[in-house]
Amino acid sequence: MTDTRLEGLKAFVSRYLGHSCRRFEALGGDASLRRYFRTDGFIAVDSPPSSQKNAEFLRIDQALSLKGVRVPEILSSDLENGYLLEEDLGNLMFSDVIKGGQRSQWYQRALQLLPDIASAETPLPAFDKDFIAFEFSIFTEWLLDKSLHLVLNKAEKQMLNHTLSVLSQACLSQPQVAMHRDFHSRNLMVCGEELVVIDFQDMVKGPLTYDAASLIFDCYVRLPDDLVVFLIQKAYENLQPLCKGYSQSEFKRLLLLVSLQRHLKVLGIFNRLNLRDGKTGYLKDLPRVLAYALDESTACGLYDLHDFLDTKVKGAMPCVR
Repeated sequence: MTDTRLEGLKAFVSRYLGHSCRRFEALGGDASLRRYFRTDGFIAVDSPPSSQKNAEFLRIDQALSLKGVRVPEILSSDLENGYLLEEDLGNLMFSDVIKGGQRSQWYQRALQLLPDIASAETPLPAFDKDFIAFEFSIFTEWLLDKSLHLVLNKAEKQMLNHTLSVLSQACLSQPQVAMHRDFHSRNLMVCGEELVVIDFQDMVKGPLTYDAASLIFDCYVRLPDDLVVFLIQKAYENLQPLCKGYSQSEFKRLLLLVSLQRHLKVLGIFNRLNLRDGKTGYLKDLPRVLAYALDESTACGLYDLHDFLDTKVKGAMPCVR
């Protein structure tokens, strides 16, 4: 069967190069429908316009670059058909370099990017009450309902409503800034001596602590407790000019609540990727994400949520048994 989108992408690249592509090597994809190919010193991207935010990607790429944030250079684009040609940043990911002895230094470098990302000047959707409620519904629909088939009693429904209210208040009470929304080890690349931010098309305007929480409490990496304490301090120092006078303990409390909001959403997303999209690879990360949510619910005083996750969710997920 002919892959018409791939043929269209090759023709798009050939027009830019002025000759036919010598090679077209498929690269590992992500959780979206985008496909990446290495070709003649560039990265060609098949990004279907019906489902991908290509115009937003181009606009945010420029806005971040103007703030001094290193992002991929876009060499050519066809928004109508959803084709992009980007510079080739190589294969070295942040997730690779943090396995070595310079882990703390790399994390500090990543956290230093946050003030510039937060101040990016471009129109962004609001991470508002409705947005937060929608993300919470991903958790309840795709984990509790469609994956675990739980029937909730009245007390459990009230507990979840209370949880949503607490998390929403924590998010909305903070300074609202431009946030990457997926600022973690798989969305940062190392190119030479530079740290490059990628996959930012879903940026929104939301809580100040969100991107720091995404990095420090990464769904794909669990850091030692002493390093977590150190990185929270560094995140606070970097973001302090935007913190509205928060103490470090207040900053940490908000960081943990935002991280809990994110991890509950991700529990739903990883199950959705499995059930709806057939992407089973994310199931192996569920135990780590659930462990985060259990720890954070206790640290934030949401003990009923912790008990619910521990008794009704943990034991029911096959990958956690």
